[in-house]
Amino acid sequence: MPKAVFHRSAAVLVALAIGAAPASASNGSSLTIFARVPTVCHVTVAPSASLPFQSGANNLGVMTELCNSMAGYTVTLNHPAGLTDAWVEIGSARVPLSETATHTIIVDAATAEFRERPLRLILSDDDTQGGAIALSLDAQPKGPVF
Repeated sequence: MPKAVFHRSAAVLVALAIGAAPASASNGSSLTIFARVPTVCHVTVAPSASLPFQSGANNLGVMTELCNSMAGYTVTLNHPAGLTDAWVEIGSARVPLSETATHTIIVDAATAEFRERPLRLILSDDDTQGGAIALSLDAQPKGPVF
């Protein structure tokens, strides 16, 4: 169904509901409208200047989290195993990266959120000796998904 037709149909339903409200009050009937909103959960990073990773602080950019799951969500950073003494800073929060796994949950939110925060990666001298470091982020809702 084209969007214009859908919007007109929705407007007609709302108009009918508004027009029917006084009549329904007099005879005891009612009209209830339910809607289900699809679950949206994603994370993006608006990158800062792209430079090779170096030991110390690396500004990755501004991370934007958007998730409408009422049960909350997680954001996972996928990274190579073997990073030693590495962590990310999300705003003022410091999250150590797993040395043995290839991913670390860096955000564990208990409610729906929209947030924008700076994201930095801190690496040790040992971490920058192995060549390129590939990173990616993944957001997953908790609870039921619609």
